[in-house]
Amino acid sequence: MRKVSHEHLLLIPLVLFVGLFVFYPLSCVVAQSFVGSRGELTFQHYLNAFTQSRFVTPLKNTLWFAGICTLIGAVGGTFVGLLASRMSPSLRNFLLSLYSIPMTLSSLVVAFSFIVLFGRHGVFNILLSRYLGLPKFNLYSWQGLIVTYSFYNIPLMTLTMAAVFLNLDKSVIEAARNLGAKPWQAWVYIIVPALAPGFLAGVSIVFAGMLAAFGTALALTGMAMNLFPLQIYSLVSEGELNLPQASALAVMLVMVIAFSLFVLNKVERWLKPEAK
Repeated sequence: MRKVSHEHLLLIPLVLFVGLFVFYPLSCVVAQSFVGSRGELTFQHYLNAFTQSRFVTPLKNTLWFAGICTLIGAVGGTFVGLLASRMSPSLRNFLLSLYSIPMTLSSLVVAFSFIVLFGRHGVFNILLSRYLGLPKFNLYSWQGLIVTYSFYNIPLMTLTMAAVFLNLDKSVIEAARNLGAKPWQAWVYIIVPALAPGFLAGVSIVFAGMLAAFGTALALTGMAMNLFPLQIYSLVSEGELNLPQASALAVMLVMVIAFSLFVLNKVERWLKPEAK
């Protein structure tokens, strides 16, 4: 009989934690999504999610919102990550330490901070309108949400891309230049393929987070912005309690996130040099 190693016993707390706090709640949500109004088995809640505009529109809004936020975070984070990789170690560590702060802040704290700065009577809006004669920035709009979530996404991508740029093998680039490759050729054929796996890993994290964006959006705009997580929240609130429908939407959101991560992971693995 095969003996169980002591290392495997250390996995027991992890398995119990994942089982109790991930798989058990998820299984309850899945089971609840198939329960009808009289306790019967039904697929009506999923049909509603695909046919009723009150559910289809939030899903579309969430997909384009997540895409725009991810694009801005990816471009901004890559640019700052490149700059950070070229700084001195002390200055780079200071910058990356500052950029790690947004990861630790509560969504409510971030929302309140942006209200103080960019709200209707915020500091920057007063400066824009009173002293510069410019129109006020509307924080409580799609543009406002995109700017606010960039506060998370750009630092997150910066932390990822700074590490990727620092681990880039510069000897390969120098060898290509010595062999006559032009700067743009070195970028296209060497640098970009080497950066792509790490870049897609960061994009996966940002995109998944934006698909489930909830706290800051709720604090800033309430239910005005018709996002999918906010629609789920409305279905479990006291005003419109519909747990089976909310469960179906939650399962759909989990599936969308899982599929997105699966596709990005496949592309990331395909782009790794050792995979070719």
